Parts: sequence; structure tokens; C-alpha cells
Amino acid sequence: MAIGMDACGILTELSVINTLPCSPLPHHHHHHHHHRHVSDVGLSAIAQACSNLRSLALHYCTKVTDRGIATVAQNCRALKNLELTHAVSVTNHGLVILATRCLKLASLSLTACPRVTDRSLEAFSKHSTHLKSITVARCPFITDYGILSIVVMLTKLETVKLSSMKLGDGVLRAIARSGEQIKTLALEQVWGVSVTGYRCIGETTRLKGLSLDACTGLTDRCFRRLSPTSFAGLKKVAMTSCSSLTDWSLLALTELAVELESLHLDTFEAFTYRGLMIALRNCSRTLKVLTLVKCDFRGRGALEQQEVYAPRLLPLPAQCSMLQTVKLEECEGLGDGFILWIGQACKSIADVSFVRMDSITDYGIKSFMNQLKGWNRISRVDLSGSAGVGNRSVWAVTRECKARLRSLLLRGCERVSDRGAAVITRRCTKLVELDLGGCSISDEAVEKVVGEDPPDLEVLSLAGCTRITDRSLDALDEYGGLGLNRLDLTGCPGLSQFRVNFIKIYIDVVDY
Repeated sequence: MAIGMDACGILTELSVINTLPCSPLPHHHHHHHHHRHVSDVGLSAIAQACSNLRSLALHYCTKVTDRGIATVAQNCRALKNLELTHAVSVTNHGLVILATRCLKLASLSLTACPRVTDRSLEAFSKHSTHLKSITVARCPFITDYGILSIVVMLTKLETVKLSSMKLGDGVLRAIARSGEQIKTLALEQVWGVSVTGYRCIGETTRLKGLSLDACTGLTDRCFRRLSPTSFAGLKKVAMTSCSSLTDWSLLALTELAVELESLHLDTFEAFTYRGLMIALRNCSRTLKVLTLVKCDFRGRGALEQQEVYAPRLLPLPAQCSMLQTVKLEECEGLGDGFILWIGQACKSIADVSFVRMDSITDYGIKSFMNQLKGWNRISRVDLSGSAGVGNRSVWAVTRECKARLRSLLLRGCERVSDRGAAVITRRCTKLVELDLGGCSISDEAVEKVVGEDPPDLEVLSLAGCTRITDRSLDALDEYGGLGLNRLDLTGCPGLSQFRVNFIKIYIDVVDY
């Protein structure tokens, strides 16, 4: 359970996962207690005592019924945010009462509510005139009709998120005709939409954010014959598991979205390296965030092997001057050559994640860092789980990023040893987060990390470092960093329970 209070100590936010506290409400802003299952009785007590409640989230609270929801409606007229997940005992009756009484509601989320139908959404469409965000997922009896009533009737609606439901073209057509109101649209595992329906998305002139996840019927045809003004204001795009899309769609989208700032691609196999680079060239003047997760760019046209030696063979963007964040995770067909291009073209880069990228080597990291000499603004580096990363990468990162680096994550980098870890805190004096979990380090490395004149670390992970002993805890005792509030020692069999218990006295959170 999480709660929030305003400056006067009045409860305004309540988030419950199947439980409520047995003890009275705390005086702190956020607290955790021993729990029992939440029911209408507990929820009613909260509602009657907290008339200023503005945010309520109930997750897997199967014993909460319409009676509890009605009590909230009667007592908490200032409610602005309601989130129900797996509310199997809540029906239209309770939600209609809430819609008619909580007239300030601005955000509504219904996930896995099997007894809620279009009737509830009709009630919200009539009474919740301030509603800005609607999320509906896995509610089998909510149909197009209910969604349409919300989209058509509520003129302040800005965010629509729909998941695991059959949709007709009418909903997307209504969203496209919503004028300037709809700014964010997310569709996940929807079916029933035709090519014509998907094309309507591009006509939503004020759309700023678009998320498409495993949508049935979404093909390259949906991105053909679009108006030149389609997606003109789009700033954020996230696409996941849209298996029928190829380079054609990626290029069409990045050509039309002339203001694109964030591109997130997850679980794709049909995009090629060449297609990716052309897409990046299309949005090179505006792109700030690039995220590629579980994508395979080894399709026909991929030139990974030649890119280091003959980059002119590829349509490389000369610069992505705005790009600040790059996250690569478990991608095939991207390696040292790609990150070398990032170093050459992206001089504003500040946040780098190369997670479980086995094709990236020490040579690539060193070359990447060398390209940023004199431009280096990097404050966060995550190389977790990348098998090709070793001490040379650590030396390169700490040498070039020492002025700004605040977070260095090396979890699972087994080739990082004492020699690499020893230089980290000596060079990076502003470091606040360090993860050495699973690295091949011993007590000697820990002593160097927290040794002479170390930085004020706030988070330190040594999880899975099987070679460290109580000697490392002795070094941490001597370190005495007042800012250190989280220490991860899970999977460290060489530590004694007595010493771990002792260190828990002055560190807020110790995982062991």
C-alpha cells in the first residue's frame, strides 16, 4: 500500500494492492504496514475519514464491491483519479453512482473488470466533463459503443489507451475527428481494425504520442497513401511486436513525423540496418531519445560487418545533434560500428545503455568514447549483461566521463575484475550509483571503491559477487558514506549474517 498526504497531513492519495493496513493511518507521506485483505468495510472507513481523497487505485481487491465504490462516491467528491485492476466484484451500479457524484474525475483506468459494461462508460461520458485520460484493458463487455461515447462526448479528453479488445474503424475515425483534443493514443493487442481505420490515426492532427503494441491487421499498407500532414505533430512513437511492419513503414513514419523526439522499437525482426539508418537520418534534426529492444537488424541489406571499415556504404546521418539518450537491449545486427556512429554523430549524448549487447566489445566502447573527446556530457552508462565488456571498457568510460558521470551499471559484466573496478571511484568523483553485481571482483576492489577520498555514493550493488567476504563490509564501515541509503548484497555467500545485520544499522535498505 502507498499513501500520499498534502502539506497539512490530509490523506489525498491511496494505492492498494489487495490489502489495507491493520494499524491506524500513519503520519508519514509513504509507509508500509502489516496487511489484511481489503473489503468494503476498510474502504468505506477510509472514504468516510478522508473526504479530500483525490486519487484512488485498487489492484486485485476482489472483495471490494459496488457498496465500497458507492461509499467513495458519496464521501470523496474531490476524487480526480480512479484506477481499478481486476475488480471482479465491481459492476455498473457502483461506477454509475461514482460517475454521477465525483464530477471532478480527470483520469479513469479500468483493467480486467469483467462485470463492467458500456453502461458505465456512458455514465462517465455524461457526467465526467473534466475527464482527460481513459484507459480500458481486458474488459470483455466494454465495446466500441462505450469507447465512442467517451471520445465523442468529452471535449477535454487528451489520452486514450485501449488494450485487449475488438475495435472498429469508428473509434479511430472519431479520435481523428476529435480536433485538437486527443494528444496520446495507445493501442495494445486490439483487433478488428481495417487498413482504413489505422490510416485514420495519421489524421489526428494534434497527436503527440503514439504507442502500437501487437495490433492485429497493422501492416505496411496502413502507412501508404497518407496525407503529407499525417503525424506532423507526433513527438513520441513506441511500437512493439508489430510483426508485419517492414522498413517501408518505419521510413514512412519517420518522414512524416517531422517533430519526432522519441523512437522506441521493441521486438522486431523485419527491419534492416539500412532501414534503421535511413529512419535516423529522417529524424536526425529532432530525435532526442532512441530505444531499441530485442530487435534483429540482420535482415537483407544489413551491413554490420562493413560499417566500421566502409561507413560511406551506408546512408549515415551526418549528425543527430539533439540525441541525448540511447538504449540498446538484446539487439542483433548492432555492434561496435553502430555505437561508433553514435559517438561521431551524437555529441549531445548524456545517457547510454548497452544492455545484454554481446556484439559490443571493449574496442567499440573505447572507440565510442574517443569520438566524444571534448564533447563528453555523459552522466549515465549502463553496460549490464554485455558479455564483450571488460576492464578496458571501464577504463575508457571512467577516463572520458569522469567530469559528469553519476551512474555506472556493470551488472553481470563477468570480464570486469579488480583492475577495472579499482579506477572507478578514483576518477568519477560525482558518482552516486554504482552496480558491480556479478562482476569478477574481490574484497580488494571494494576497498578501492570506497577507499581514499571516495564519492558520496547513494546506491551500491555487489549482488552476486561470490568472492567478497566480511572484509568488504569492514571497508564499508570505514567508508561511512552518509549518503549511502541502499546496498545490495544478495547472492554473496562469503558474508556473515552478523556483519550484515550490523551494517543494516546505518544503511536504510540492505538487500541480502
